[in-house]
Amino acid sequence: MKYDVSVIIPNYNCKQYLPIAFSSILKQTGLRIEIIVVDDGSTDGSVEWLTLAQKNLPNLVIIKQHRSGVVAARNYAIEVASAHYIAFLDADDYWSEDKLNMQLQYMKSNTACVLTFTNYIHVNEQYQPIIDCFSYWPEFYQPKLNSTNEYIALSEPLDLLLYANVIGTSSVMVKRSAIISVNKFNPMLKSASDWDCWLNLASIGDIAYTYQNAMGYLMRPNSITANRLSRLEAIENIVSRIYNNNNVRFSTKVKTQARIHECYGEYQREQGKKIYALLNTMCAFGMNPHIRNAKHLLHDVKQLIRF
Repeated sequence: MKYDVSVIIPNYNCKQYLPIAFSSILKQTGLRIEIIVVDDGSTDGSVEWLTLAQKNLPNLVIIKQHRSGVVAARNYAIEVASAHYIAFLDADDYWSEDKLNMQLQYMKSNTACVLTFTNYIHVNEQYQPIIDCFSYWPEFYQPKLNSTNEYIALSEPLDLLLYANVIGTSSVMVKRSAIISVNKFNPMLKSASDWDCWLNLASIGDIAYTYQNAMGYLMRPNSITANRLSRLEAIENIVSRIYNNNNVRFSTKVKTQARIHECYGEYQREQGKKIYALLNTMCAFGMNPHIRNAKHLLHDVKQLIRF
């Protein structure tokens, strides 16, 4: 069968979340969808659940790997995907109805577009909404667009994504040929490989987005997150490479450095290093004085006074 979209799902011990993720895929209408699940050595019965599901879903492909990580899972699935367009969905996330159809129609009508993404809502373990993604980014957020579901092309995607990584992986659809041309996700990076990939795509084609909350991102208390220092090191390496290979505006570099200072401030705040957190937050606010940095600065000043 010729598929319109290949959906790629890396899975590791997410059996309890798979029914919701799969249910959201089955709600996507009007499309021929290939589902590729790469299981990374689960021990919770995920593979057994998937094998049972496959009996009713001939479009489901199950690939097993042994603790090779999410980057290896996605990269292998990209190679075996048969559709011209790929959508990513983490095993504990889910989509709104017809999310894929709207993305696909836009990308087919705008052939220079290599990636589309949507706004998304953070939810707790009871799937109650917490906050949407775009509201967190004052550099990007436009309240007047809240009620729209149209796709809008970013005017300078590489510049914006350097200092405001607003893209949630489970909201993304990409052109398969384009992501292969930028060598997919970089397996050498210890962290931030998704952001690195989006930046690479932004350097070769158009990127569009919608304010529609078309994805739910589950905030799990016990989620395994990358070491923050490793992520910061990866971010700085990625930024340096982008600067070397692209013509990046000075104003963008200032905002990007502000974001790096903000990230260091977040790390030092977690470590209880109040003075260092304040210093980095002051740098972030001085370079890019928006509301989020102002709130962080006020918080750090209060913490230091109390100390």
